[in-house]
This record gives sequence, structure tokens and C-alpha cells, in this order.
Amino acid sequence: QGMLKVKAISGATTSEFKALSESAKKLGSSTMFTASQVAELQLNLSKLGFNPQSILDSTEAILNLAQATDSDLAEAATVAASTMNAFGLEAKDMTMVSDVMADAFSSSALDLQKFQTAMASVAPVAKQAGADIQRTSAILGVLVNNGIEASSAGTALRNVFLELSNKGLTWDQAMIKIQTSLNPLKTAMDLFGKRGAAVATIIANNRTEIQGLTADFQDSAGEAKKMAEIMDSGVGGAFRRMQSQF
Repeated sequence: QGMLKVKAISGATTSEFKALSESAKKLGSSTMFTASQVAELQLNLSKLGFNPQSILDSTEAILNLAQATDSDLAEAATVAASTMNAFGLEAKDMTMVSDVMADAFSSSALDLQKFQTAMASVAPVAKQAGADIQRTSAILGVLVNNGIEASSAGTALRNVFLELSNKGLTWDQAMIKIQTSLNPLKTAMDLFGKRGAAVATIIANNRTEIQGLTADFQDSAGEAKKMAEIMDSGVGGAFRRMQSQF
């Protein structure tokens, strides 16, 4: 019944429906998630506008992300898919998106909820400003590490990108200007106003850390799968797999 819902929403052909069903059964027997849960994931992706091939390309990566971060499967799918869309990426990039997210959650104070909240505000603007998911995640991670709430971090970073465009400054020009100023906070306020000053000052003072995290996230291939395997190890993981296979 779950797969019939997927077929109805996704518009899958007979051959595509067979491939989706086989994928759900395979992943249901080889991961901690049941075939029914995989079918629900496929349904959520269908509702998000994924075609059958995109669903097949994305499903395993999202399962790894949910397992690696101990997150709700439907929520992980929604956040990963919306982030993918916001940065203009495709379903074939979902493994990379999941790896970056898993790495960000293990390398900073970000988690799925904070990531979703912040990215909802900043991701579309970051893309237009030339910042990819790795760099944007690194900046958000540093901001959250420094006590900035996720909603404030996302909104303020969006405003920083917008002000840079408005003033015709590059990112490095603005941050170096703040970092080398005799009065960094005043310089930040002159550039980004009261709302962006605190965030811009933190970013300017942590440029090395942001660069390091960005490089780490760019080299995060396989991170979600590796973390998922660790989370699934031990007696608990073996029991969950047994239940799923049964």
C-alpha cells in the first residue's frame, strides 16, 4: 500500500515502480529501516517533486544521514532535499549533501534542527553570492559554536551577503577590513548595521577556523555512511537489523 502511494504521487511507470519497490525491499533488509519506512521516505521525496530516478539516486544517502545523526527519517529527507534545491544541486549530489551535513553535525554545535532553521534563511542568498554548501555550513557552524542562535545566524549571514552585494565589496575585503580595524565593531556596524555587526565580527575573527571547516567539509566523502555504520555497530545495531530483516 505504501508503494502504491509512491506510484500515485510520483507518476512512476511500470518499470520505475518495480525499481522503486525493489530498492525499498533491498534497503529495508540491509539497513535499520524497514521496507515500509523506506516507502514512506520515497513518498516524502515524491511530494517534494522528485521524479522516480531522483528518488532512487537519493534514498540511500538520506537513510545514511538519518541513521548517522539519529534523526527522524522524514525530517532528514525534508531538510536534505530543501538544502539541495536551495543550492541548485541535483539528486545525484544527495550523497555529497548528506556527507557535508553529517560532517557539520559532528564538527560543530549544529544539528538537524539548527541546520534547517539557519539554511532556510541563508541558503538561496548564499548560492547567489557564490558560497557553496560547504562554505555556508562552515560559517554557520562557527557562528553557532560562538553562541549565536540558528535563526539569528541564518538571518544575519543572509544580510551580510546582501550588504556585500549592495556595497560592491568582496567577502575577503570586508572581513580583512574588520579584522585589521582599530575599532572592529564600529567598522562592522558601518558595513552591516546593528543586525549584522556581531555576526560579521565573529566571522572576521574566525576566518582561519572557517577555512579549516570548509576544507574539511569539501573532503567529507563517505562521512554519512561511516557514521551510520558506527551508529549501527554493536548489539543494538544487530538487533535493529534483525528486526528490519524479519
